[in-house]
Amino acid sequence: MARAGWRPDDEVSVDDLLRETGAMPRSLGAYSPLTRPREDDTGVGYRERLEQRAKEAAAAQQRAGRRIRWVSALCGGLVVVGSLVIIAVTSESSPGRQAAVAPDSLAPATTTPRALTSSSAPAPVPTVIRQTSASPTTSAPKTTAGSTSPTQAPPPPPAPVASCTVRYAVTDQWPNGFTANVWVTNTGNQTLNPWTSTWNFTAGQRVTHSWNGDFSQSGSRVTMKAVSYNLSLAPGATVNIGFNGSFDRSNPTPVGFTLSGARCTTT
Repeated sequence: MARAGWRPDDEVSVDDLLRETGAMPRSLGAYSPLTRPREDDTGVGYRERLEQRAKEAAAAQQRAGRRIRWVSALCGGLVVVGSLVIIAVTSESSPGRQAAVAPDSLAPATTTPRALTSSSAPAPVPTVIRQTSASPTTSAPKTTAGSTSPTQAPPPPPAPVASCTVRYAVTDQWPNGFTANVWVTNTGNQTLNPWTSTWNFTAGQRVTHSWNGDFSQSGSRVTMKAVSYNLSLAPGATVNIGFNGSFDRSNPTPVGFTLSGARCTTT
């Protein structure tokens, strides 16, 4: 576009037109690169530098990833702990929990009146007392101090008195073994048929063989039963029981002799 004031027959050069339009001259045959390559992007160590830069970038990414995972785990732990604290606080202060716990202390007080007023329960004691007191012809039996109530169970019978005597003697003894005789006399007024005699060892002795009696032993207690030829033991009669036994450390005299359940005195 020609500048104002120019005439059509004026000669205008290319430079004048470029200056007038503000355009820059450009060579059509030459190409200038936008950027010039750096010296360190070429050469023998270029590949090693690229690998080193890649390793450094990967290490930085790994460190960043570890930090992110650690921060995430810490945040998750804080969230879990906070949730547990909130649950514990809300469960302790919950109205439903207080309402569920409260009846436990009141259970004995509320169940007793219902049991007394229930139609299926037996008649209470106060009702029976009112009926007996209102009747003029009946009255409750009176008891004085020291007397026994009619409904009270009778006292147990006294233990049988001694009705036998016993004499015990060791007739022979050797290491860990011995022979003994037991003379049992019926001092009662009844004939015993059959008879049974018992006693208790105090040092772990054991009966191994017997005569004039059939023995059995349970722990420290020995039982001698009558045999076929001496079943009957009349008042004042004596039976001689013999046996062999064993012991570990000592052989003291047994205690607790009985005859058919009655205690015996030792002579």
